[in-house]
Amino acid sequence: MSTGLGLIRDGEVRFKDYLLEDVYLRVTECQRAEILALWRDEEAEVDSAQAERTSREAVYLVRARSGELAGVSAVALVRLKDGRRFYSFTLLLRKRHRVRYLMIAVTDATRDFLRGFQHPVAQPAGMLSISENPKLMRPGVRKLLARHGYQYRGQTSSGQDVWVTEFGDPSPPEGTASADARPIQGTRE
Repeated sequence: MSTGLGLIRDGEVRFKDYLLEDVYLRVTECQRAEILALWRDEEAEVDSAQAERTSREAVYLVRARSGELAGVSAVALVRLKDGRRFYSFTLLLRKRHRVRYLMIAVTDATRDFLRGFQHPVAQPAGMLSISENPKLMRPGVRKLLARHGYQYRGQTSSGQDVWVTEFGDPSPPEGTASADARPIQGTRE
């Protein structure tokens, strides 16, 4: 399914009036300050330590036509109980920039970028995402994520949806029902 993404040049992707700028593992101090301001301005429910960490783990900066930072996608390496590493995905978009399909476009672009990225520490098995926003747990959003190749893996103990996309074999480890995978029980590296 097409999300309307267009590659402009290495490291930059366009979606409608938004530019997605690849900054993975090379975020500048100026960009970090913008990301921290975004978390603060949008009153995201994260503590300062988590915001600080996320500012260093950005994959795409999402810029509006005006140049304003409209959002950021970020990932952290996590290790699951079965020993496999995954990218744990986070996305924050400013409320005024939550336009139709931007969320899935940024999520897909991040997944596609990471699928081909040669990480200097390890080659993660895929990307997982926990839907912290209840609006992302609506039936229509669940169908949209499934159509884009994300696999539903159940819910966290606090009732948040868990989605996974594997870069290799998409089947869960032998003897593990997909709803029982509970990737959130892994550890951050």
